[in-house]
Amino acid sequence: MKWKFWSKEADTGVTKLPRPREMPQLVGQYMVTKLKEDPDVIWNYKAVVMPREGSKTAFSVRVFNPVTADARGVRVTSYTSLEAAAELILFQGWYDKDSGKVELSRPSAAPRAA
Repeated sequence: MKWKFWSKEADTGVTKLPRPREMPQLVGQYMVTKLKEDPDVIWNYKAVVMPREGSKTAFSVRVFNPVTADARGVRVTSYTSLEAAAELILFQGWYDKDSGKVELSRPSAAPRAA
């Protein structure tokens, strides 16, 4: 049991990755305008993000369909958890909040969304 709760522990250097959430607005707009995806479909997708090294406003992003993940019994908890189920990744790339730049591509193994 830890009795010295007031003393600060050393930083382990491990960053906790965010959980899946709604797709960032920039990413969704890019998918609709540039990739010509159906807006009624893509806004049901979820995204997992990971901060990009060297920037506070740029993030790596992976987009997946939560319904497909649930049907296959895959629990997506963070950006890295999709590595075990790469077939669920519909789009991946990065975006920058400040500059508004987005780069997304469809992984070669991903099936086209219906």
